[in-house]
Amino acid sequence: MTSALWNELLNNSPVFNERLELTLELTIDGTVIKVWGANVKNFEMELLSYGFNGCLDFWVNDDTDLDGDSDDLLKEPFQTQKLIEMKLEIQVVRPDRKDTERDPDPLAIRGYVIEKYLFEQANRRGSASPVAARRYGIKFCDAAQFFWGQHYPCELFTQKALKDVFDAHKGEKVSLVYNSESLNTQKPMIYVGLERDRTHPASFYDYFLWIIDTHNLLLRYDFKENKYYLDDQKPADGEPVAMDFEDAFDFIQRFPDVPRWKPRIHNSYTESPATQLVDNEQMVTPLTQDFLLRTSLAGQLDARVTLETARLKLPSPEVHLRCDRYPTRMIMPWDLIDVTSDPQWDLAAIAVPDIALQKKCRCHRLQILSRAHSQGQERREIGAMSEFAIQLQFAFEPIDETLGRLPRYVVPTYPSIVEGKIVSEIGADEEETYDIETDADTNLDSYKVKVPLWADQIVKAPFEPLRMSGHFYFPAYKNERVLLALDLYTARIVGFLDWRVEGRLPKEGQGNHLLTGKKPLSSTSISHVYEDDKPVFTIIRKHEKDHQTIQAKEGYLLIEVKEEK
Repeated sequence: MTSALWNELLNNSPVFNERLELTLELTIDGTVIKVWGANVKNFEMELLSYGFNGCLDFWVNDDTDLDGDSDDLLKEPFQTQKLIEMKLEIQVVRPDRKDTERDPDPLAIRGYVIEKYLFEQANRRGSASPVAARRYGIKFCDAAQFFWGQHYPCELFTQKALKDVFDAHKGEKVSLVYNSESLNTQKPMIYVGLERDRTHPASFYDYFLWIIDTHNLLLRYDFKENKYYLDDQKPADGEPVAMDFEDAFDFIQRFPDVPRWKPRIHNSYTESPATQLVDNEQMVTPLTQDFLLRTSLAGQLDARVTLETARLKLPSPEVHLRCDRYPTRMIMPWDLIDVTSDPQWDLAAIAVPDIALQKKCRCHRLQILSRAHSQGQERREIGAMSEFAIQLQFAFEPIDETLGRLPRYVVPTYPSIVEGKIVSEIGADEEETYDIETDADTNLDSYKVKVPLWADQIVKAPFEPLRMSGHFYFPAYKNERVLLALDLYTARIVGFLDWRVEGRLPKEGQGNHLLTGKKPLSSTSISHVYEDDKPVFTIIRKHEKDHQTIQAKEGYLLIEVKEEK
């Protein structure tokens, strides 16, 4: 919620008239269909540092049934379910002014259509009413938002880096450039768990943003190259756009909310519990944001402290610029402006904020709303130019602002529960042995668990008593079916799903059974069953043909040593 004053200032930008030249292309099933720019009647766009959204509508004539020669090539493919790629370019045209040099880099976007709208205008001719024109409407966005917003994969990666995960899901339409070493670091496992039937499901686009946010990375969309850059930090400098003071109407400053909490990282490991604090000079006692770990590795705790320290950034003031003229050189997200380079700004009768006078500022958002003066469908509207009533606004940040900007996203929910099988390299294939792997760097013990669902990839799970007390030492055995909880980078065993061979007893005896050993002929069995509703306790030790038995029941005690034939 924002104040009424703020809404009035930002949502009621001045309206000015401009003559624009538009180029619109729609590609459907490999066929490029060009729309006369003069027939575009309305468009709205929000261009951001990480992508864009927009909508527009336009007329297309179709008067062949009225003995005309305008055939609507869009009418059939538009109404199919084929993917539609759109390309839009916008340039301002001012033949009556001295600044007639054309922008060498017009506003240009390439995206994909999310929704479509269609209105058909019919003209009466005798007893018939053939369609004479159609008005089309489209909503569109950038490629990552379009494709990944409806992508909900569950997939396991082992011995891969985050770069490999993104590459596996980017397809042909999303282009990524990696400028961070953290994305190239190989990890034992990465689990993408985007289950569609969660209460609040997260898409792969949400996952992508979440990874960027929680790993303190920067997402930068390049409108010219139509690529997404993943960086460690923002560009430090660049050549600013020469901005004409006559394009500006006024400046408004926004001072974002300041974090007043102190991050605390807690480690609940009982042998070395610890709490580490992250300094925040603007904190107000007792406000905190806590992060809970359970690790025996001091390095993991230190790494989390380093990450949260880097993520705690105090935001700088923003500068919002409302325009009353379309810039000859359009300012795009990531472009810089320098109002100090033009001495005429002093004569503009515009209060320029100090922050814009002291340093260069970087654009992070552009909003444009345009309405054509003529909304009707003309008999033959050709060409690329049209008159528009326009509202235009920019948002800038100081060039030294380090805070990353991302849209709101749904945080992925972990863990996911899947089945696995215990791996043991000890003994023969038929022997139900257990195996412990000790990490050479961390000295941590773990199980190896094979996950059949994802090509028998092997993950590591902590070698712990799990749900049993430390009194019992019963490690999971080779090929035992277990229930695995998969988190982003870790797995753990949360349950066991089957009985050992010869471990299960008939229900008639209502028995309990403890079976130990490698296999049925190399084992010790301790059982308690009922015969004629009377308890029978039996211990059997086997090693190939050598058998020993102790059995106690009503009025009977057996101690037997024998060799089976």
